[in-house]
Amino acid sequence: MFQDVGNPIGSQPTSFWDGCFNQRMGVLIARNHRRQVRLQRLPSGSTMKMIDEVRALRPLADGVHVARMLEKNPDIVRSVTVPGEDGVASIFAYLPLNAYGAWALMTGRYDGSRPDPAWICSAGEKPSAIAIWLIVAPGLLIRMFEPIARLFRELCPEGCAIFSYGATDASASIQRAVGFRPAQEMFPGASAHLVAACPHDAVPIDIARTIERVRRGHVHVGVARSIEDMAKVFWVRSATFQAEQACPYEEEFDGNDFCATQLLAYVGDDPAACIRIRYFGDFAKLERLAIRREYRSRSLSRLLVEAALAHCSRKGFRRIYGHSRSDLVGFWQRLGFDVIPERPPFWFSDVEYVEIVAELTADPLEIRFGIDPMMAIRPEGRWDEPGPLDMSLVRSSLAA
Repeated sequence: MFQDVGNPIGSQPTSFWDGCFNQRMGVLIARNHRRQVRLQRLPSGSTMKMIDEVRALRPLADGVHVARMLEKNPDIVRSVTVPGEDGVASIFAYLPLNAYGAWALMTGRYDGSRPDPAWICSAGEKPSAIAIWLIVAPGLLIRMFEPIARLFRELCPEGCAIFSYGATDASASIQRAVGFRPAQEMFPGASAHLVAACPHDAVPIDIARTIERVRRGHVHVGVARSIEDMAKVFWVRSATFQAEQACPYEEEFDGNDFCATQLLAYVGDDPAACIRIRYFGDFAKLERLAIRREYRSRSLSRLLVEAALAHCSRKGFRRIYGHSRSDLVGFWQRLGFDVIPERPPFWFSDVEYVEIVAELTADPLEIRFGIDPMMAIRPEGRWDEPGPLDMSLVRSSLAA
């Protein structure tokens, strides 16, 4: 974790990486070196309040999207302060993009109003690229260049591409003046409104190679929604439990598959693993975790279980129940489960099992009674995305 970013007394000016910007950027940094603008972490719990305060000055992503990004990496939003000066609430936000996020941005999939936590690194991870997400700091932009340079050098010492956009004519003019160029000059698939700066123009080549690896090997988890998705679930489980473990058909396909949520994990476009969730009064049950043999070195089991726990937590469940093979208890314990005391082992399908349970903390985004009626009818697991009936409402309003 890096410290709050400012201009310590007696320190030398900190510039961006060599070749990233033009000489004018260096002049502005040197001129404003001692003007003491600071980018500071906000106290826990106050970030959303600060964002709400600046919402009147600039259109922002909605609160749910921002909350999800902050849950992944709370360092991405900073307050902008000048010691001894009081002014309008000012904020700086950036996205430390992982290779997948860089690929999304460079291929036109980036939308700052609907950010995806899958794009960004967790705190302490080195980014493949950095996107300036939001600056609301009236009169302070030029004075902020040095603390931003300090922050970005902490994130990625050897340098990486920086992306931004001019939300106002003034900020766009400043960006052009210090050396930002249209991102499409370096990345033809990027959105037309984006600008970019790269150290010596060398980093984009390295990122491009990474992007192709990510496209082929990106791991993602989603809810099985269609008959085709269910066929993939059955295929993964058949390849795992029946082909490898000789599990009888009637034991594996037990009549519960169509009254459960099935999660599918993909590697690239290939269905690689699955897990089933069933719901009871005050608990949810995880079961049928299956990983295809060729993907068992990718930690998909942990990814799937964590996704299932997050799904249950969002739906309001606090207690998660399961059955663990006796020889796999350690795996479940590492994910927060405990063996239920004083409950004896039991057997089915010629294997010994024990009962396990995990207690989850409350999810601040938990879906509760009284939610917006449109949220309640959106597709499972996509409660924060517009669904088919949202689009029907839009069509009806346009036709009126």
